[in-house]
Amino acid sequence: MKLSVIVIGYNSWHYLESCFASLSFIQENADNEIIYVDNGSTDNTVKEIKNHFPSVIIIENHKNLGISKARNHGIAQAKGEYLWLLDSDTETSREVCNTMLAFMDSHPEVGLCGCRLVGNNGKPQASCRRFPTISEKWNAMWRIILKRPKLDIQYDLEQTAPFRVDYVIGACQMFRRMVLEKVGSLDEHFFFAEDADFCRRITMAGYQIFYLPQVSMYHFYQRVSTQKPFSKVSRKHLTDLIYYFWKWK
Repeated sequence: MKLSVIVIGYNSWHYLESCFASLSFIQENADNEIIYVDNGSTDNTVKEIKNHFPSVIIIENHKNLGISKARNHGIAQAKGEYLWLLDSDTETSREVCNTMLAFMDSHPEVGLCGCRLVGNNGKPQASCRRFPTISEKWNAMWRIILKRPKLDIQYDLEQTAPFRVDYVIGACQMFRRMVLEKVGSLDEHFFFAEDADFCRRITMAGYQIFYLPQVSMYHFYQRVSTQKPFSKVSRKHLTDLIYYFWKWK
């Protein structure tokens, strides 16, 4: 099998309907599969998917296990040569998929890639980033507390040719099955911030991480933690960061 698309969600049918509709081209090819991991939804998400997208493989968790554990459930079942992680609030296209696959096929030194993500305002999001530092996250925290958040742009997003980055966010990550044999699956100690850690481990295994700005897809981008800086979700983000900095010293 060539490609396994893995999507996770929690009470996300209002996003998933558009997400799966945009992936209709995947289901045209028997050499591809779509796996959905439900994180304990209490609405009709699973029922709606079964009714509208019967070819989607569904894995049901009884509670919200977080991003890493849920995605690992999908990764464990995936059969593709390439695995493509997508957030539930994304909408993609055949062009995006074919471009990313062609790039990976022709660049064996690249372990993982992502593409340009665009939001409601039509502008590119900061979806390619440098590895987190304590000073950067400290400053970001105070900007949130003071209600002065800003887009954390660390690379030139106006570039049009693929370029190497530290990591791309987990909303859109395509990687080789082969990298799992070297680095393992996502670190389940993380509830959210698994993407930087995963890319760092891939880099240390000798692969490169690339950002492909020549193709773009829609990403609603739910910034819950910045909307409510002292919420339970924000505390989980902080716990993840503490673990990340401890892990990588």
